Amino acid sequence: MKLFIDSANLEEIKKYLDQGLCDGVTTNPTTFFKLGIKGNDIKKRVLEIATLINPLPLSVEVTSENPEEIMKQAREFSSWADNIVVKVTVTDSRGNSLLAAIHQLVKDGITVNVTMVMTFNQAILTAKSIAAGMRESAIGGLRKHCISIFAGRISEEYGVETAFGIIRDAVEWLKIHEFEYVEILIASIRNPENIEYFSKAGGHIMTVPPEALSKSLVSSRTKEGVAQFMEDAKKSQ
Repeated sequence: MKLFIDSANLEEIKKYLDQGLCDGVTTNPTTFFKLGIKGNDIKKRVLEIATLINPLPLSVEVTSENPEEIMKQAREFSSWADNIVVKVTVTDSRGNSLLAAIHQLVKDGITVNVTMVMTFNQAILTAKSIAAGMRESAIGGLRKHCISIFAGRISEEYGVETAFGIIRDAVEWLKIHEFEYVEILIASIRNPENIEYFSKAGGHIMTVPPEALSKSLVSSRTKEGVAQFMEDAKKSQ
């Protein structure tokens, strides 16, 4: 399972790159907003992250629900760096499908990360749309496309078992039908318990906020054991 860092913080991303734990980065309007990054500074930060992690993928989300504007933004974002993946929600806020725009972007050779996926049906229909776009494309793509299943949000409404089942079943469906250029990304991770539980569902990728990842590396028993080793080492000198 690949591990993406869900952050726009350069120091945090570099920290996990140095630890060998970063296989890519995901961002969204909220990650930039929390850091106070706005306007033209967003492009600057995107380019900084893309350069830092190159050739690893960086997901950047469009900020419109209008299909024409989505495609305009997606083409612009993808022109900024070769390792940029464009995030598009599976529907708009009214429930209207955005698969036509997604399908066209794939045909144009733009790598997509379809986000806010909450159901098995959304996942498989998105996979079919992506696969059709790839078949019809005269350009092709260098990267696999992603479908981001929001495990945390699903869990809040329907329970962790439901979220686990959707991820597991979507992965199995892709395998049975040989959708080799589409990957399931487990998103909306809240805490170390989510990391432990959902990493067993078979998803190809998990994107994790730095605060959840840092907590996953800490154990009081490990700290106690290391302290004992260090104390015994001093005594043996």
